[in-house]
Amino acid sequence: MQMRAVAASRGSRWFAEGWALFQQRPAMWITLGLIDLLLTILLYELPYASDLTAVFTVLWTGGMVSAADHCRATGSVRLADVLRGIRENFQPLFAAAVFGLLMAIVCDLTGDRAASAMRLMAFGGAGANTHSVLALAAGALYLTAAVVGTMALWLAPALIVLNGASPADALRASFAASWRNGPAALIYGLIIAGLLLACVLTLGVATLVVAPLVYLSTYAASLDMFPRDPWHDRAGIDRQR
Repeated sequence: MQMRAVAASRGSRWFAEGWALFQQRPAMWITLGLIDLLLTILLYELPYASDLTAVFTVLWTGGMVSAADHCRATGSVRLADVLRGIRENFQPLFAAAVFGLLMAIVCDLTGDRAASAMRLMAFGGAGANTHSVLALAAGALYLTAAVVGTMALWLAPALIVLNGASPADALRASFAASWRNGPAALIYGLIIAGLLLACVLTLGVATLVVAPLVYLSTYAASLDMFPRDPWHDRAGIDRQR
């Protein structure tokens, strides 16, 4: 699994390539975006299950990447393609999802601690210095877990599905690719931030397009930074047919 460095401009190009795939079967991709949205909302609403969205996201990303690969090869996409991608790669995807769950738990715990300490600092009183130290430590842990988790999990599902990487190798390679291609990843992240703002401004309606587009652009980014050999692509097409 060879990683390559790419130009910063590729960060926007990944969305263009994802959009090209989206346009092949927009109705089906929107349907998959709706399913993603509904299941995510359901997990958030269930008591004590909000952190399980991290597990679902990793599994669903693997399935969507598999469906994107099928669409690129055959021009068609179905919910069955997503489910097949999850089923065929369930164990390694789930292992990576456990890492995502741990990062989510760390963020929850440290985020709450940092917020509580900052509230106590705001009201002053005895122990203000102690609360300041706790807030800084909790904030640093939160930021570390959020950044490291995002970098390691960004491409990991795609590398598992497309390149047959083990969970540990996929997480390491995703982190390394994010670090080595920082400018492209930064541009990509800024575009995502803009798309998330569009989701807020449209009261969530844009999510039906933005959600699948994020998965499709992740697929494009993985192929760009971890290109597969022609034999692998040919074997994949034959298997999907």
